[in-house]
Amino acid sequence: MITVIKTFLKFGLFFLVFCFLKCSKKIDKLVIDRDDYKDKLKGFWLGSCIANWTGLPTENQRTEFPFFTDADFGIGKFDYVLDQHPWGADDDTDIEYVYQHAIEKFNNYKLTGQEISSAWQQHIGLPKLWVSNLAALGQMQNGVIPPETSLPENNPMWEMIDAQLTTEIFGVLTPGRPEVALDLAYLPLRTTAYLHSQWASEFYIIMHSMASLVNPTQSRKEQIFWLASQARKRIPEWSYIADMYDFVKKEYDSNPEKDNWELTRDKVAQRYQYEINAGYHYRYPWDSGINFAASMISLFYGEGNYKRTIKIACMSGWDSDNPTSTWGGLLGFLYGHKGLQKHFEKTDFSDHYFIERSRYNLPISTDNFTNMAIRGVKIIDNIVVKEMKGLINNNNWIIPTKKSPIKKDSTQEIIIPWILIEDTDTRWSFEGFKTRKNQWNASGGTLTFGYENCKAKINFKGKAVQYYAYRSPKGGTVKIILDGKNYGEFDLNDDTSVFGQYYIKVFEHKNLNEGFHTLEIIGDKNTTEKTIDMLSIIPY
Repeated sequence: MITVIKTFLKFGLFFLVFCFLKCSKKIDKLVIDRDDYKDKLKGFWLGSCIANWTGLPTENQRTEFPFFTDADFGIGKFDYVLDQHPWGADDDTDIEYVYQHAIEKFNNYKLTGQEISSAWQQHIGLPKLWVSNLAALGQMQNGVIPPETSLPENNPMWEMIDAQLTTEIFGVLTPGRPEVALDLAYLPLRTTAYLHSQWASEFYIIMHSMASLVNPTQSRKEQIFWLASQARKRIPEWSYIADMYDFVKKEYDSNPEKDNWELTRDKVAQRYQYEINAGYHYRYPWDSGINFAASMISLFYGEGNYKRTIKIACMSGWDSDNPTSTWGGLLGFLYGHKGLQKHFEKTDFSDHYFIERSRYNLPISTDNFTNMAIRGVKIIDNIVVKEMKGLINNNNWIIPTKKSPIKKDSTQEIIIPWILIEDTDTRWSFEGFKTRKNQWNASGGTLTFGYENCKAKINFKGKAVQYYAYRSPKGGTVKIILDGKNYGEFDLNDDTSVFGQYYIKVFEHKNLNEGFHTLEIIGDKNTTEKTIDMLSIIPY
């Protein structure tokens, strides 16, 4: 009887698979060998690390003319980093690692806002955290849950690059199904990104997801250009991200000297950094916008060659290690681990990944790409069956695909009214405050510190105002006076860690009358720290 039942079950499974593969002409399918994909995931992690560490030496080193050129790269200059043992975790790879760990820990490939907050607070923190990521963490530490952590009224750094380097993992976890990738990545994206910065990040996620759909008979250049054209479909035409893509692509197409990528980079700097076009206002070298434009230069002029792409990316300028790592991961995935070995003629790449270098309280301090890829495949098993309604058969994923999986974001154009007044703005007058440079965790790279009886005053024109500061174990209290009215004392102390909290919204007042207003920040009489990072206002 048992034998009969086993035979029936075996035949039933065979019949189910047969019908899935043969009986329905309405279902297009993608068949992927799981072992081959594991090699691609190893290539993704290794490729990201090589590119990240190749790009790090040039990060924020050239943010205006004169920029780097090809001549600055090579032996004895900036060069490929190939021999880390182990590879050190950095923010271009480590938050993706934390996301994969969180999916495993919570047994949920579609992380909730509460799960994201829990993972961030347990594993992600200072000192290796910056701008939008840091602003989001501070909010989560104070009870705000994604997606609210990316809203301009909560996160003054919402337009920065952060999500572009933390979410590509959701693309490689969803082979051939970019609409699923965007669904799973929505809250991780909206932890730190909004509108333009979100679309730039979605562009990369789509390319990583659709990398499984490239035509194997095409050249790497053709594959890359096709992926980019597909990802472009998602971006609303009114977004400056769309303008940047179109501008760089047009410049590449019209440039007869495909080795002269510097020409396009210089035009990008002029158009978007020194001029205002497509609604983009350059703020910082870690802007999502300027770095997306730079990444398109390396993508097109790199033409699918790994070495050439990351070389251009790390020489392009601004926050160079981030787009470098993004393309290193994508091309590493397309090449696969074995392909990268062949590309560099090197078979002794370290397999180890030192996550404890930058992230905390994880099960192990040093992982390896092989195990990271194996666990990634197991996550994909779950996504394929439960989310994509696919099958696993003979070590293959059988994934139903869609003919038109990418839809242009339907978000209507929204003007984000909040603008920043940095602590370095000449409208400030200070007594007992001093601005310090190179505080890279702070907005604009500066923080203004005061101690006993310090005072700051500013006049501004607007209908709403926010005051952001740094809270630390050394923090004291400040009194806020707006238009002569005392709004009380506000605590700048945080003793949860030695590093404190950045981008903390200390005070907010909306619905101000039209016209000019005066804000005063007055420190207590003690020698404790009082800080000013910036104001954010809604102008009339």
